Amino acid sequence: MLRYRICDQRDCSIWVELNRAFMREEINDNEFWNEADKLSTTEFRDLYMEGLQASDHVKFILFEEDEEPIGFANLMLSFSVWSHGKLMIVDDFYFKPGERGRGNGKVAMEMIEEYARELGCKRIQLHALAAMDAAKFYEAIGYMQDDVKFCVKYLDE
Repeated sequence: MLRYRICDQRDCSIWVELNRAFMREEINDNEFWNEADKLSTTEFRDLYMEGLQASDHVKFILFEEDEEPIGFANLMLSFSVWSHGKLMIVDDFYFKPGERGRGNGKVAMEMIEEYARELGCKRIQLHALAAMDAAKFYEAIGYMQDDVKFCVKYLDE
């Protein structure tokens, strides 16, 4: 049975491993993304800890089956006049390849929706590349596609 839990400091290695796997797949499928997959393990761990410290607006979730981590979601909380209050952004959502196609994604998104309601969110938003299976998945579970472009600019450090 699929369960989720909010990550804490002990989950760092699992989170890093799953995020690296997700990045490898995304970068192989699309050259759009920056070179975040080139981060060292220390840099990745530092990002995780930074996210945990921002827990008022960043949430890391692990999905488990039989206490085995099989996926994750990186969530952000924000505010929008358009949604009349708080909103949740699903920034990253990933299941290991062998765990897909079994209904886990749908159940996990239902869990995220319930969690968002508990936090008082009025809307959930996410982005999915139109050419990827992810966009078809989100539409199949009731998310509407909009014509808003996702624009990004990487800032120099």
